[in-house]
Amino acid sequence: MGLTRRDFLGKVTVAAAGVPLLSGLSWAQTKGKMGYMKIVDNAPMFVAMERGFFKAAGLELETVPMAGGAVIVQGVTSGDLQIGWTNVISLYQAHVEGFDFKFIAGGATNVKGSNDTHALLVAKGSPINSAKDLEGKTVAVNTLNNIVHLMALAWLDKNGASSAKVKFVEIPFPQMEAALVAGKIDAASAQEPFPSAALAKDVARALANPWSDVIGKFLIASWFASEKWLQKNKQTTQAFIAALNRGIDAVGADPKGSRDTIAKWTGLNPDLAGKIPLPVFEKGVSEKDLQVTIDLTQKYKLIPRALKARDVISDLAPKG
Repeated sequence: MGLTRRDFLGKVTVAAAGVPLLSGLSWAQTKGKMGYMKIVDNAPMFVAMERGFFKAAGLELETVPMAGGAVIVQGVTSGDLQIGWTNVISLYQAHVEGFDFKFIAGGATNVKGSNDTHALLVAKGSPINSAKDLEGKTVAVNTLNNIVHLMALAWLDKNGASSAKVKFVEIPFPQMEAALVAGKIDAASAQEPFPSAALAKDVARALANPWSDVIGKFLIASWFASEKWLQKNKQTTQAFIAALNRGIDAVGADPKGSRDTIAKWTGLNPDLAGKIPLPVFEKGVSEKDLQVTIDLTQKYKLIPRALKARDVISDLAPKG
């Protein structure tokens, strides 16, 4: 079910052609690139860019918005990007296929109750009221065999249903609401801001917060780079981490201003950006938090073998 090295390399062949590798060059000396997504999870980076924290750290940083973690991973592999953002499952899958990617900083953490960023939605008038009711039904996830799919499988099995009896289909987050309202799917596993947007329109209701029901606290996604690049650019990496952590502090110190920045960088309606739940932004990377999702990923066969959390955390990363 996972991504093979042959498939992965096939995807990056075209991207890699003609791309000059920047490994070994400091961002203080040459312009580097970082791949990110226009999502609320990247709020500390948005704030750090807006307030000049990266420039103050001596980094000349070009930010490149991209559609998802898979494309960002391809960019880091080709050398077009030096640092990127990806969810933890994608990095685990790449690691077991032999790629030397490591997390270098804290990222977005989902926490039960206070910072639930994901919801399983059903249409407002749906008769579905439990996990068991979803057996024989169709559930949308943004990507099969990745974090959203994984957590949905685990939630079903934990709550009295058989995940094997549920059909999963791929639908991008922005299109889930329309598919749900049209009756093309029975439920949608959606990440903020899409649950809040659908609930505000009164066209859906939240059946559950599957992520926090499965694991009370876990790292969703974070910043990563190749170990080869990191070893040649330790000071640059440390400067990046310090600037990013200033962004985390700024988010905490100025929630209103930070949400305005989120709206600017993501294109969200400012009113919606001011209301949606945000993840916890942590400075360190916790082996304990990662190991829980690693074990779950192996249990559902999204990776073929076990690995230790320390194997995917850079020595330069702050400890969580």
